[in-house]
Amino acid sequence: MRIGKLEIGFAPLSMVALFIVLSIFAILAAVRQARPEWPMPLSSLIIINESMALLATLVYGIILHLIMAFLGWYRSSRM
Repeated sequence: MRIGKLEIGFAPLSMVALFIVLSIFAILAAVRQARPEWPMPLSSLIIINESMALLATLVYGIILHLIMAFLGWYRSSRM
């Protein structure tokens, strides 16, 4: 995919899409978890959930890039 002069591949584009989806669900989960009787404010719940979304995106990116590097190595070694 091309945005202006910038060429974006599958891995970065899928990581951005994953982070956006996980961020939306993290905010919705924090709003659903918030209770007036709990001492933790909503902003803290959102920060905790967004941190987990960022960590999940990071792990996904690492695994995806390792798989793509392995496939590239495998294709070059077969030829």
